[in-house]
Amino acid sequence: MTGPVQQSLIDTLRPVISEERLGTYLTAAGFDVDRALNLYVWNAQIGEAFHLPIQAVEVGLRNRVAAALTAEFGSEWWKARVLLGIFDDDRRSDIELVLRRIRNRKQPFVPGQIVAGLSFGFWVGMLQPRYNPRVWSRQLRLVFPALPRDRNRGSLATSAGRAAWLRNRIWHHEPIIKLDLSAEYGRVMTLLEWISPEKALWLKPHCRVPLLLRRKP
Repeated sequence: MTGPVQQSLIDTLRPVISEERLGTYLTAAGFDVDRALNLYVWNAQIGEAFHLPIQAVEVGLRNRVAAALTAEFGSEWWKARVLLGIFDDDRRSDIELVLRRIRNRKQPFVPGQIVAGLSFGFWVGMLQPRYNPRVWSRQLRLVFPALPRDRNRGSLATSAGRAAWLRNRIWHHEPIIKLDLSAEYGRVMTLLEWISPEKALWLKPHCRVPLLLRRKP
């Protein structure tokens, strides 16, 4: 049951958490207020723990894809007419946005600035089938040497898309308590191994996701 002190706390928190969001945790906790609030905190903590492996995937993926683009189109690949001709609208808009931001900061248009300024979605989008003939037919195994032989560009695209989806839920502070987070973690770490098994091996002891999964309220 909810006592008067608990009810007072819930009533105080409703305006700043929102009725709908708070209801998600109350429902998951069987309307046990203490557990619901503990779940709310745990949701933030597990999201924070996912930051390390997802960040490793995002940075690793963008550098691998950028290496492929550089090999095919040169160090200023974002200017290449051939690539501009096959970009989909979203990729073209992403490039225009990052160039505008760099221009507004009065910084040089160097590859590092371009690569770092583009979103995770841009790099995931570069794994679409439309880029296979011109980029991935030659570069896939060169820039992703650890990708298993029974996996392909589509495998990477699916896995990276899922990681980006999870990242966005966490970055936008959405509840992730109903997800199979053990499976999500496994998928992220597998993708990191495809990108760089060395990086995965190095980071795994520092990842707190498995520990926090065991502490779920």
